[in-house]
Amino acid sequence: MSQAWQRDKQSAGNGKAIRAAGRAMTLVSGRAQWVEALAAVAAQGHAHLPLLEAEDCRLLLASCDSLPYRIARPLVGPEGRRVRQDFELTMDIPEPHSIRELAAALGDAVTAAAAVIQPNPLPDGIDFNDLIVQRYPKGSLGITPHRDHLRYTGLVILVTLVGNARFYICADRSGRDPVEIPAAPGGAILLAAPGFAGGKERPFHFLDSVTLPRVSLGIRHDTRPGEPT
Repeated sequence: MSQAWQRDKQSAGNGKAIRAAGRAMTLVSGRAQWVEALAAVAAQGHAHLPLLEAEDCRLLLASCDSLPYRIARPLVGPEGRRVRQDFELTMDIPEPHSIRELAAALGDAVTAAAAVIQPNPLPDGIDFNDLIVQRYPKGSLGITPHRDHLRYTGLVILVTLVGNARFYICADRSGRDPVEIPAAPGGAILLAAPGFAGGKERPFHFLDSVTLPRVSLGIRHDTRPGEPT
């Protein structure tokens, strides 16, 4: 099922209503919450905020059902930086699609909130042009500590649509000093990426303890779109 989101740019990030499949969908966090979250990203490299109502998660999840998934490579990266991963994924998201419209709405919300902060951590705004849907089965190993690639800049947003798992920020590839971040359905995790507030931070993070099948969205800005990942 594909939904055509209609975005009101003037109210971006202010609990705005979005039309989808005849239903008004809403980004539940308002401008002030986005400003607070982006300030937290600038201070500590990560933040969490509520994003979607349960019914909106259900509609977005249904829109992902017919996408073509493949099994992720179980081991990636060179020796010394190996990452184990256990999920299905797709980046083959057609135009138009509700996930692309969600990404555009998030770009509006982030850009509007960043403009309130001085200095602006994203003075050129952000175009979320890299989208991925990941499906973790119950009992999945998840993904071991890693950082996002340098090609992804500005800000990374991870959205949980369904399921139960534990998400952590950590100090290094060994998983040292883990700090758990809420990862319940409807929530968004924000991670700093190179260029945010002029920095170079890429937080190490990992996911485990998948006790219910989990579907999540990865929403990023790719500086090398079209090139293999």
